[in-house]
Amino acid sequence: MTTTFPISSTPGMSRRRFLHRAGLAATVGAAAVVVPACSSGAGGGGDRVTFLNVLPLETLSFTPELVASAGGHFAREGLDVQFQTTRGSAQAIQTLIAGSALVSRIGDIETMIAVGTRNAPLVNVSTMLQQVTVRMVSAASAPIRTPADFAGKTIGLPSEGGTSETTLDLVLARGGVDPATVQRQVVGVAPGVFDLVAQGRIAAYIASLDTSEQLRRQRPDAVVFNPADVIASGAQVYATSRPQLDDPRGRDLMTRYLRAIRSSVNTVLADPTGDQTLATIRSRFDFPILQDTELAKASLAAYTANWQAAGPQNVMRTDPARWQAGYAELSSAGIMPGGLQPDPWFTNELLGS
Repeated sequence: MTTTFPISSTPGMSRRRFLHRAGLAATVGAAAVVVPACSSGAGGGGDRVTFLNVLPLETLSFTPELVASAGGHFAREGLDVQFQTTRGSAQAIQTLIAGSALVSRIGDIETMIAVGTRNAPLVNVSTMLQQVTVRMVSAASAPIRTPADFAGKTIGLPSEGGTSETTLDLVLARGGVDPATVQRQVVGVAPGVFDLVAQGRIAAYIASLDTSEQLRRQRPDAVVFNPADVIASGAQVYATSRPQLDDPRGRDLMTRYLRAIRSSVNTVLADPTGDQTLATIRSRFDFPILQDTELAKASLAAYTANWQAAGPQNVMRTDPARWQAGYAELSSAGIMPGGLQPDPWFTNELLGS
């Protein structure tokens, strides 16, 4: 059972509704409403491409896009990339299916559910984050370090029925923990949520990678569990619609977009200190984490390690074995039906050799 703390204003969503919305029938006929676009290029020239960011851009999770924009990588590919923020992955998927945007970066979980359970015409064309980026944060006084440690505990979620809860279910499944023994409470994403853990009101909560890095520095009593230690699911992929990929014009734009992202990523990886990367981002963007250089560098290091988690040869590529393992986890946990063939749901062809 999931209950809600009054401190959170995040609206809940039932698990069944999440699975339906994440799957999304291919018959969606209208684009979801999005906020006004923000051009990535100073001059606004080139072929316009819409990138749907499922979170506000104010996180270093979007470093590839931020550097591609501020560093001129999009412009060199002749692209005028417009960033549009959606209300989560479900809306991004709707908009892609409707043909109102070219590309979004969403989770492999949402992508597989959409294609495998609702036959949505989506294709994963590149895996940017090779591992899950959420973390489970507990206190040193009652640490959670393994899946078995979750049994009988109350865990805080940013929202009900979303990817974070699915990630928790996958971790429990890997540890053989009955999900009915784990209570869930919606606590939102406010910076002070860890105080609920310290007070013993919840045993742990699910936080972003950025937040977990901040807690490592500011709260020595925080214990951070990485779900990637036990599950393969949780990667973030660049997704487009099958009709757009099959259209020569759309395929060309998608190829150029990924080429700009690869150029951006290579620039970041060639800057191990992070100094030039942060300077590039700061030249056009301003958000809180950029004001704390030490924290920004720690987060940047965590993200770049994630990009390379499948090996340097697989940066931006979808590893077929890992993709298959992710599907196997989802089907074994009862989140998706078994017996499907997930390989046609992705391609590495646009990345070249």
